[in-house]
Amino acid sequence: MRRNKKRQLSIFLLSFLDIMAGGFGAVVLIFLIVDHNTVTTVETANQQQLAQIRLLDYEQEKVEMRLAEIRKRVGDLTIRMADARERVENVQREVDVQDEAVEEVERQALDQSDSLDELQSEVDTKEEELELLQRRSDYQEPSTIEITGQGDRQYLTGLFLGGNHILIALDSSGSMLHDTIVNVIRLRNMDLETQLRSRKWTQAVDIVEWLVANLPLQSQMQVATFNKDTKLVVGDGDWHDATDGPELTDTIEQLRDTPPANGTNLERLFRLVAQMNPIPDNIFLITDGLPTLDDSNASRRRTTVDGNDRQRLFQRAVEELPAGITVNVILLPFQGDPWAAGSYWALAHNTGGTFMTPSTDWP
Repeated sequence: MRRNKKRQLSIFLLSFLDIMAGGFGAVVLIFLIVDHNTVTTVETANQQQLAQIRLLDYEQEKVEMRLAEIRKRVGDLTIRMADARERVENVQREVDVQDEAVEEVERQALDQSDSLDELQSEVDTKEEELELLQRRSDYQEPSTIEITGQGDRQYLTGLFLGGNHILIALDSSGSMLHDTIVNVIRLRNMDLETQLRSRKWTQAVDIVEWLVANLPLQSQMQVATFNKDTKLVVGDGDWHDATDGPELTDTIEQLRDTPPANGTNLERLFRLVAQMNPIPDNIFLITDGLPTLDDSNASRRRTTVDGNDRQRLFQRAVEELPAGITVNVILLPFQGDPWAAGSYWALAHNTGGTFMTPSTDWP
């Protein structure tokens, strides 16, 4: 057999393979190193961007919440501005209405006001009448036309002047200044002397004086004034003899120096009557209309009362009047109270008294 020759190893081939293997390993190592650094860099960059995005989202939410709050405030302010504008318009309308009412009152006051000459003539006439009355030094029993069995009745006036205790009640409310509402308002804003010289108030005090002068000499009497309050004005408030001339003269002068004012509380007058001792058996009520106040509303401010309210106040006052008292009513004129005549006539009729509406020249 032929022996195979021993195969010889090439040195060149081994070195080439080593070089190739080493180079390949270096490439793989470089590749691994480069790839790892890239991933780390990308992950770091992504985390920073994510943090910035979250910060931006948070800022955006804050801005949106602030914007929503601003929009809500703007909406509230818009509503408040609309309400304020509406209130301003309502107030302006009310002012316009009040201006028109004031202009109408001023026109009526100018239309119904008396001329200076007429007022001066009236003042002169009343001064002459006052001078004549002051000349009377005492009060004398009047001449009467009597019918047998009818008692002490004055047939010249129709008023029953008898009685042991006679009360003269004078309405001293503001409406006693004049017959019309407009002129009452006008006179109420004038000076004291003008109010005291008003025709209606002068006539009312003259009626009181005439009644005092014509009362029976054997009777006792008292004078009361009533508006929002009621008081007895003769002396200390007790009954006085009808012959007490000086005391009665002072009472008449006191009435002439006190102007009428405020509303009318008839309930308080009749309650005072019930408290008198003894109670009067004859009352002369001098007034110009139904009451406007009672004890339930006298302390409250009320601008107006209608006809139904005044009738209700009148009925409530009549309930306070004790039974058995004769009430004679002398009703002076006043505009805007059509139910007064019927109500006071019924009061006089039901109590056995007399109702009359005097002319402007009486007494």
